[in-house]
Amino acid sequence: MVKSRKGITRLTVKRLAQECGSRCPFCGQTEVATFESHHIDGDRSHSDDSNLINVCSSCHSKITAGIISMSDVVTKKAELLRGIAGAGVEKPSVHVDLRGASVAGDVAQTITKITTRKSIRMTHPPGSIGANLPMKAYVDYLIERYYAYRKDDPRYRMDRPFSYAVIHTSIRREFGARTFFNPESKFDVLARWLQKRVDQTIRGKTNVSRGISNYHSFEEHCRRFQL
Repeated sequence: MVKSRKGITRLTVKRLAQECGSRCPFCGQTEVATFESHHIDGDRSHSDDSNLINVCSSCHSKITAGIISMSDVVTKKAELLRGIAGAGVEKPSVHVDLRGASVAGDVAQTITKITTRKSIRMTHPPGSIGANLPMKAYVDYLIERYYAYRKDDPRYRMDRPFSYAVIHTSIRREFGARTFFNPESKFDVLARWLQKRVDQTIRGKTNVSRGISNYHSFEEHCRRFQL
């Protein structure tokens, strides 16, 4: 039985399990008893399906510790919503062995499923932002900054549910590739584009008017976290 937080209905838990194919979307764990429902925005009272993702307890701890970034979680949720259950993890390929079938075409007496493992891991190509740890870390930082500022907007979830996948969809539309698959040559312009999005939030505008910085620079980020 998947562990759920207060306010998450059994129906929601069932839908989330179906969404991820009863596998942890990050590591491929299939032991359902270890699964937990993670609130993507950190708000435990916001238990809409769009804000929840089923993960194993180990990966849940990594998300909480920041080892798996919010950006990675949002990207994974978007993949699940598009039907790519467990994308990026090893999935089983199933072969069916029919034994005891007669020449006349009678139904086989025994159907044996032989399951093997097949790796479909996705890696960021050399020269992409995702393959450059400092660049990926800074883009993650700016995106998470945007999420935090956007959530402070008093209009948050008032007109329609806030989707954490929207920023990645906008990046793909603006730059022609998925966020971390963009080439390193686009890093500076992508960073400025994200900084502008942060500055344009209500909290961002307020900070700017008061002379308060909404984010630190790429260089400072690298120094601060020794990247």
